[in-house]
Parts: sequence; structure tokens; C-alpha cells
Amino acid sequence: MSPFERFGIEHWIAIALVAACAVGLVRLLRHEPRSAGVANVVRLGLAAFLTAGLGIALIDSLPLRGLDWIDILPLHFCDFAVLLAIVALATKRQDVSELLYFWGLSGTVIAMLMPDVDRDFPDTRCVSFFALHGVVAISAAVIAFGLGVRPRPGAHWRAFLFTNAYAVVIAVIDWRAGENFLYLRARPSQPSILDVMGPWPWYILAADALAWLIFRALMIPFERRGAAERPAGTRGA
Repeated sequence: MSPFERFGIEHWIAIALVAACAVGLVRLLRHEPRSAGVANVVRLGLAAFLTAGLGIALIDSLPLRGLDWIDILPLHFCDFAVLLAIVALATKRQDVSELLYFWGLSGTVIAMLMPDVDRDFPDTRCVSFFALHGVVAISAAVIAFGLGVRPRPGAHWRAFLFTNAYAVVIAVIDWRAGENFLYLRARPSQPSILDVMGPWPWYILAADALAWLIFRALMIPFERRGAAERPAGTRGA
């Protein structure tokens, strides 16, 4: 199996397929706004895909380390994002959907651009990585732009604070278990965006600042839409 080639043809094809699926499903749902059947098929189908994919990925990873309790917990950022997507798709809960929107269109997308994989397609772990990350990103776009579960005012701050609280919990686990979840103890072995953010611990602070900037940018479409939908002569709070 050949090493993974970043920004090679297969990498770009994978990213393009994810983007095309996201746009296609959002357009489908917008053209069928009154069809609950179509919406249910899309969201439950995505949830079922993620559930099955997470189980397959877990089984596929067992030969690497064996069945370790810590590997079953959603301690990796993207594992937790998969669970968020499943819950958001199944329930359309506002708080979960908001967090998925920010996580799925920030960290998950960055992970696909700079994947922590060492083998190219059709390696099963490479396929699993892009399938799960891709469908999480698709789900975030579908829920916010297709199903209309839009972030409320201040959602970016709530997502940012939750992300930092989550990181604190993971940091304690890393320290006690000698792990490196969220790359809080060291940068990944594969090239990543963290490589340009300085040594430890400065890259953690830089990544946190970048997360806030991305979360803030992701709020802009909904702020503009809210202003456009506000009746003439009224002012925002």
C-alpha cells in the first residue's frame, strides 16, 4: 500500500465528493421544504451511515492495539463529532445541532485537508477516515442549511466555551493515561496545521484562537440572514 499523498488527485477527489454531497443534499432539502419524508430519509440515512461506520472503524482498529477501554470512549475530537452528528440527526436538538455546526465545519474540515493518515486509498483506515469525517461535515451543513436548525445568537461563544471545557477534560485524561488525545501533549506525527503554530504549548493557544475566529466566521451567514429577514424599521437587540 502506497503512502498517503496530501493534495494528490485522490485526496482532492475525496474532498470534492464531500463538498458535492453537502451542496446536493442541502439543495434537495431546500427544494422539498414541505416533504417531511425526504428530510427524514436524509437525516436518518446519514445517522445510520455514521453509526455503522463508527462501529466498522472501531473493529478495524482493534488489531493495532487490542481492545482498550480508553479507545472506546469518544476522546478524539472527531470521534466525539461523529456522536454529535448522530444525536443531532436523530433528534434535531438545537444545542447539539449548534455544536455540530461549528465542529463539523471547522475541525473536521481541517482534519480532511490535513489528514492524520499514512496509507493511501484503498486502505480501509484511509477510507474510514474520509467517510466518517466527510459525513460529519455533510451532516453539519445539512442540519443548518437544509433542515433549518440554525445557530442562535451567541452560539459561537457557547460552542467555543464548550470546546475549551472539553479540552480541559481531555487534558486531564491525557496526563493521567499518558495519551495524546486532541494533540494536547504533542503535535501529530503527520504534517498538520499545528506545525506552523510554534512549539508546545504555544500551538495549543494558537489553535484555540484560530477556533474562535472560525466559529465567529461561521456565524456570519446567519447574522446576515437575520438582518435580511428583520422587518423594515426595526432594530436588532
